[in-house]
Amino acid sequence: MLRSKVKVRVFPFFSLLNNNYGYYQFFTTITVSDTSSNIIIWVTDHSSHGFTVEEATVAELQLAFKQNQLTSRQLVEFYLGEISRLNPVLRGVIEVNPDALHLADKADQERNANAPSSLLPGLRNSSSIVPRNAFVVTKLINAGAMILGKASLTDTCGSSSGSAISVAANMAAVTLGTETDGSILCPSSYNSVVGIKPTVGLTSRDGVIPITPKQDTVGTVADAVYVLDAIVGFDCNDEATREASKYIPRGGYKQFLKQCGLKRKRLGIVRNPFVVEGSEVAEVFEHHIQTMRQRGAVVVDNLTIANIDDILDASGSGELVTFVAEFKLSLNAYLKGLVASPVRSLADVIAFNNKFSKSEKIEEYGQMLFEAAQATEGIDSGVQEAYSNLARLSKDGLEKLMRENKLDAVVTPGANFATVLAIGGYPGINVPAGYDSNGVPFGICFGGLKGTEPELIEIAYGFQQATKIRKPPSFNYAFSIREATIQDLKLAFKQNQLTSRQLVEFYIGEIHRLNPVLNGVIEVNPDALYQADKADYERKAKAPRSLLGLHGIPILLKDNIATKDKLNTTAGSFALLGSVVPRDAGVVMKLRKAGAIVLGKASLSEWAAFRSLNAPNAFSARGGQGRNPYVLSANPCGSSSGSAISVAANMVAVSLGTETDGSILCPSNFNSVVGIKPTVGLTSRAGVIPVSPRQDTIGPICRTVADAVHVLDAIAGFDYNDPVTKEASKYIPYGGYVQFLKPYGLKGKRLGIVRNPFLKYVKGSALAQYEYYLRTLRQEGAVLVDHLEIANIDVILNVTVSGEAAALLAEFKLALNAYLYELVDSPVRSLAEIIAFNNKFSELEKIEEFGQDIFLLAQATNGIGNTEKAALLNLAKLSRDGFERVMTENSLDALVTPGAGIAPVLAIGGFPGISVPAGFNNQGVPFGFSFGGLKGTEPKLIEIAYGFEQATMIRMPPSFKP
Repeated sequence: MLRSKVKVRVFPFFSLLNNNYGYYQFFTTITVSDTSSNIIIWVTDHSSHGFTVEEATVAELQLAFKQNQLTSRQLVEFYLGEISRLNPVLRGVIEVNPDALHLADKADQERNANAPSSLLPGLRNSSSIVPRNAFVVTKLINAGAMILGKASLTDTCGSSSGSAISVAANMAAVTLGTETDGSILCPSSYNSVVGIKPTVGLTSRDGVIPITPKQDTVGTVADAVYVLDAIVGFDCNDEATREASKYIPRGGYKQFLKQCGLKRKRLGIVRNPFVVEGSEVAEVFEHHIQTMRQRGAVVVDNLTIANIDDILDASGSGELVTFVAEFKLSLNAYLKGLVASPVRSLADVIAFNNKFSKSEKIEEYGQMLFEAAQATEGIDSGVQEAYSNLARLSKDGLEKLMRENKLDAVVTPGANFATVLAIGGYPGINVPAGYDSNGVPFGICFGGLKGTEPELIEIAYGFQQATKIRKPPSFNYAFSIREATIQDLKLAFKQNQLTSRQLVEFYIGEIHRLNPVLNGVIEVNPDALYQADKADYERKAKAPRSLLGLHGIPILLKDNIATKDKLNTTAGSFALLGSVVPRDAGVVMKLRKAGAIVLGKASLSEWAAFRSLNAPNAFSARGGQGRNPYVLSANPCGSSSGSAISVAANMVAVSLGTETDGSILCPSNFNSVVGIKPTVGLTSRAGVIPVSPRQDTIGPICRTVADAVHVLDAIAGFDYNDPVTKEASKYIPYGGYVQFLKPYGLKGKRLGIVRNPFLKYVKGSALAQYEYYLRTLRQEGAVLVDHLEIANIDVILNVTVSGEAAALLAEFKLALNAYLYELVDSPVRSLAEIIAFNNKFSELEKIEEFGQDIFLLAQATNGIGNTEKAALLNLAKLSRDGFERVMTENSLDALVTPGAGIAPVLAIGGFPGISVPAGFNNQGVPFGFSFGGLKGTEPKLIEIAYGFEQATMIRMPPSFKP
């Protein structure tokens, strides 16, 4: 607590079968779809490390690993964060590997040891068990990749939509998808990503839930050629790969990534029916045709594919007839080969869907294709006739067009060309080509004859490098959570724009994404989503609780505030890990009563910065080194560092901190957030790991004054477990504190300005900003009483001379021992045992680096003796003759100082204070204004702080500078 230092058909699948997970350390991390073949490599922003992972290519990721700019753990944590943050809206991921972080750590160890990649154990899903990994997965594992989870098979143009969505949203760098007819090309087009549909048989389909062996293929999405090289090749379990493997060039496909790949390529343009003249897409397509010509391509325009209307009619062509017959046969064969499964045939699947019609949404969508397939009787004469017709259509259509015109590829906008390619087993590549007036992406499809992947790759890569159309998605959400206030969130709940589950998922996502860098959160509540679901249910049912002030709002608690749940309360130390508290802290009881969701525990300076004089601010053994989200190398201050860091970085809506001397005001100041240090006793300290009952106080840390006041209203008041609250509760105004959120709260307020010594270290732009804001205070109606002096200020600011250190050391030992004694279970029961624990586990607690000198000094005390009594009397005198006198003699409502230097003045007298963001120095490090007042003057301080905030509106989201 101390201050420290046109749409393609989609054939629906059932979501019953999950294959084993494998893992591979390739470039990053991979996820497998629910047909066992949509594989995703997750990636998010890593710019704070000097390397930007968002939009990074495979080659860039490989280089980052090699140059130690990135680890697999960091990458996986960021991927998981992006999934948690975006997937509630996008639904691109169906399942995440629970062993992902363990496997990432193993990959990092292998890399550090220069070990060859090794096969890591898979995870079996309880619903069905496959006999082996899909062959493409085996190849990926052999290439050293890590499988992170499964992509969804949603209905957003193509069954591989989850793969495309995840890549487009930077939840992944690279994915695998499957295609029978359009399921790679179409979602790639609509999601502004690259998709390769290989020649049928070039990649194995073994282990992939099938539709039709004649058309099924497994392909790649984004950074596609690298992964294509990894997955192509002969597989004895898929006979089609024997013939197709002859197409694989020696040296692989990467050699065809040529900037000048369009040069001398003959490209056929088929306008009817793929180009709608006069449309936005047609206009952009014409421009791209000109670009291809400029890059050396020979464009053969206005070509026609024979019988194109028949080809695009799945019923007329015979494609649908072959589909349903082949689907039944191949699916039954797949199911029969499973080691274990709740269903063993298509008939079983249909029965399952009927039994669980609500879950499978049978009433809404039906299962007509399943029923049509089940009614087939193998490959009869009708199916044979359909095969012959499809072969004739391909021969007289695309094949004849390509050969007669000596084409390297046919070029069409969008993905409607997919069916032409599908019925002949031909390859195609989609490349991002533009956006319509609504911002919806579209692509250009390059299609060729069997085995022409080298030419298609040259063409596609040349086009991509000439245009570079792709840009990250815009995410036009109806409601933006980031920087949202409590009132914003409550309104979004009311208007059904947001649920508590979505909110908690967002924050958990941000924690996964940012906490590996910031270390602001020490632990996430495993019951947070359950609490969110409960809040959503109460709101939907219009239960009385849903009207509570903080209902459904997530909050982080500093890790010295006890919770009787699955969270630990450790003050950042391993010594208390596993300890069991008798009850929730008093403030936590009040927060739960107000409807808040306990999201987790924020990190802190270990033992509230009361273990060692040498430990850096925001460091704890459990939490690591906290970092300032504005300038990562800057001081985040402490000891409530994690509470301030997490709120500032939008990893949570609001938080609680504790203060003995500066531990709310200082980190609030350095992290551009609002912190309220209440009058001692206004909020209960019961169940909070103590430093000094005389100075300890619990207060909110939030992004706005209004949010902090809403939280203060929830936690202030009497608690029979903290007798001091009985006296202090007299200060609580009828109607609470929210009534004092007045935009013109500065008007008529008398504000004292004490320049010495608080302006001594304020230089340059910060000093100029301070003077500017003093003028702002005057303009807003405040009366400024300048150049005041606090008697004995140098003594007050010297903890040794003032007696504060002597008093705190003795109080700490007594209070901590009492806290430990009351624990239901604990590895340690006294300060002496904590010291011994630290010596025993010195490496874990970094005793050699930082020591535990404050602990040793406190252990040497023997209660409140004469020295301590004298110190307490001196502190009372210093407060009375100093702060109290300057306030009363000048009839001040508050004292105003830059930064948090005023904190000891307020601390020794138990006075309240509020820190409000005020600016940034030349390096971009934030600073604040502190408003301090006499005991119980929170109403005036709130009016002043809110008035200042509304007049200046300084706060901005963090920049994450190095």
